[in-house]
Amino acid sequence: MSEVSDQAQAETGSRPDLSILIVTYNSAGTIRACVESVVADLSGLEAEIIIVDNHSGDSTANLLEDLKQIYPDLILILNKHNRGFALGNNQALSHASGQDIFILNPDTVVHAGTIPGLLKALRGNEKTGVTAPRMQFPDGRIQYTCRRFPTHMDVVYHSLGLAQLFPGGPKFNGWKMGDFDHLSARQVDQPAGAALMVRGDILRDLEGFDPNFPMFFNDVDLCKRIKDAGYEIWFLPEFVVDHEGGVSVKQVKLKMTMSSHVSFFRYFEKHFTRLHQQPLNFIVGILLYLSLIPRLIWLFISSRLNRPTRDTL
Repeated sequence: MSEVSDQAQAETGSRPDLSILIVTYNSAGTIRACVESVVADLSGLEAEIIIVDNHSGDSTANLLEDLKQIYPDLILILNKHNRGFALGNNQALSHASGQDIFILNPDTVVHAGTIPGLLKALRGNEKTGVTAPRMQFPDGRIQYTCRRFPTHMDVVYHSLGLAQLFPGGPKFNGWKMGDFDHLSARQVDQPAGAALMVRGDILRDLEGFDPNFPMFFNDVDLCKRIKDAGYEIWFLPEFVVDHEGGVSVKQVKLKMTMSSHVSFFRYFEKHFTRLHQQPLNFIVGILLYLSLIPRLIWLFISSRLNRPTRDTL
């Protein structure tokens, strides 16, 4: 299916309230349930759904064509190669005509009332730039997805194992917010990029995701730029999204594990640019490199034993 032109978007009539952006890659097992949950939650909203497929090798493209038959207004963009999460979302954003933007992973199911609730909260305060739901596994277990922006010391604590020894501590595991139960509404630095309701004018002004973070830390970087621009980011647990988590990543674990470490270092290079911070960036780079070696070894062993592994820090 050919890409939708900007002119075609302009000819669709009045501006929708919302554009939902979904980037797929080998998402055949999840995308139908995701789209159906989104459509069911759009009652009363003028919205468009834009799906970019990053050259899936499974039956995702065929399933999307089937969904297009059911939902004719669905906008499909089928890439001829994998452009990654960041560029895929930027590609969808370039076709989005909605006032605001909901970024959503394909391995999610949206609970009733979540989309209109997040949108209402986003528009309820001009200082709010992002609203995010509580993420949970399909069996109902909470996913502890909110983060503080990482610091150099956070890398040290994780590299030394202190974050793992004190998982609930605000000091040693402050980056991953081990001290937050994800049951109350609060401002946060960075919720998971798997489901983000973003004010459209801000996202467009920032030109979407930074393509230098193709898979990992693009959401961290985006939230950092939004907060640096003076906006608030709110975690709202009364709105819920089921999230299977890491479906695309798990298919290429070795490559993704290396990519996560590289992107982590790029984050420090981008946001810690003062002269006195450069030695700390160098130390962080060394620690990330050293921590990557045992992780890759464990990943190799686990693949032989068919044991579960972590794909990122």
